[in-house]
Amino acid sequence: MIRVMLADDHEMMRQGLRAVLQQEDNIAVIGDVNSGEALLHQIGKGIQPDVVLMDVQMNGMSGIEATKKLKELLPQVHVIGLTAIDEDLTIAEMLRAGACSYVIKASAASELVQAIHSAYMHNPILPADVQKRLKRFISKKRKMQSVQEFEEDDEGLTRRELDVMKLLMQGHSNKEIARRLIISERTVQTHLSNIFAKMGVASRTEAVLAALRDGWMPRNHM
Repeated sequence: MIRVMLADDHEMMRQGLRAVLQQEDNIAVIGDVNSGEALLHQIGKGIQPDVVLMDVQMNGMSGIEATKKLKELLPQVHVIGLTAIDEDLTIAEMLRAGACSYVIKASAASELVQAIHSAYMHNPILPADVQKRLKRFISKKRKMQSVQEFEEDDEGLTRRELDVMKLLMQGHSNKEIARRLIISERTVQTHLSNIFAKMGVASRTEAVLAALRDGWMPRNHM
């Protein structure tokens, strides 16, 4: 059973999310709060969700700040950002705060449920369109700085690790990466663990963000 906590300052939104998630046999909504402060208070009282659906734009403490503080208290919790405002800067800041995934409130209920399951299975997928938009956003911030190609010695990654990283940046799951490279999912996970260690990150999302930030943008793959 996946324990989910809702954090949104609109009551109707929380009610709607609860109604959707209550239809899932393996998802239990263990609480909902209307602010980041209230969420952290509940965590302080001992509640331990597996996944938190976090509204980015909340009154008082923002979802971004609440995510940072929540991850300090519960590093293992999976945070999925929710917002009605589809802005590149907001997406980037939420992911950098520690969110593992991001869902627009106008998305279909099935996308939200899939995001929850993917996060819980430690295999969150950052949609390809979000990756492309982050690429454009970061490119703007870098202004005229040219985008670099992958090189053999990037972060000390081996050729096979670079192959895995390229597919990861395209939004492929471990299963899809294994199929494309004709290796086992266990081998993919081993490669990912090595990649995370070399890049100094702790998740797929952080690895992608670090690669985008550092200009790892092979033109033939994005």
